[in-house]
Amino acid sequence: MQKSIFVAAFEDFLTKKFLTLTFAPFFITLIIFAGIAFGSIGNIIELLSQVAQNPQALQDPDIASFFQNHPWLAAIAGSFIFKIIFGTLLAIFGTLLAILASTAIATIVMGFFTPIVVKEIHKRHYSHIVLEGSMSIGEYIVMMLKVLLKTVGVFFLAALAYFIPLLNVIALNIPFYYLFHSFLSLDVGGEIMRKKELEEILKKYRLKIMSTTGILYLITLIPFAGMLLQVYFVAVMAHLFFRLRS
Repeated sequence: MQKSIFVAAFEDFLTKKFLTLTFAPFFITLIIFAGIAFGSIGNIIELLSQVAQNPQALQDPDIASFFQNHPWLAAIAGSFIFKIIFGTLLAIFGTLLAILASTAIATIVMGFFTPIVVKEIHKRHYSHIVLEGSMSIGEYIVMMLKVLLKTVGVFFLAALAYFIPLLNVIALNIPFYYLFHSFLSLDVGGEIMRKKELEEILKKYRLKIMSTTGILYLITLIPFAGMLLQVYFVAVMAHLFFRLRS
């Protein structure tokens, strides 16, 4: 009996290669943004020390004049306790900002790993299936533009229910789910099949594919899960398309 595509994909996700694809972009960008953030914090603390010692040293005469007229602010800014509290708050804010920025960048970078993930899934589990080719870039762009246009239409249709309590929560997610479903299906399916075959598969197994992307979309609603589990999502869809094609 075949394993569930979700279980099989999770086992693949836990391999060294897939974990590297998932977390390497995140940690590399996190280190870069953290370095920038904490470097900026050091400059701010140094500026506060200058204000406390000599407001005239500031390049901006208006700010220098303000601190001269309010010497008590300069005294507070130069105090050790204020530097500790202010530095801690900046460190917390800088860390959160670095995490968010690195997660966003890593999400974009991981989008380019789809061919690698699909090929690895094929080699590990479906090497008996012959890959006859994939969609061309031109075909992919055309289909993506169609998806974007349809998403706009779905958005306006769903907008009719935006002001109805309870229904508005569902309506709000409909266009985003459609975009997620379409992009993920085309992104992964386009690496496995040619355009005509992919269109046939999407039409023939519409409900099965939508139920799978629906579960994955619900996972994306968990904070950070949608950003850090993209490789897992691709693995699930790769397993699905290979099995539908076999």
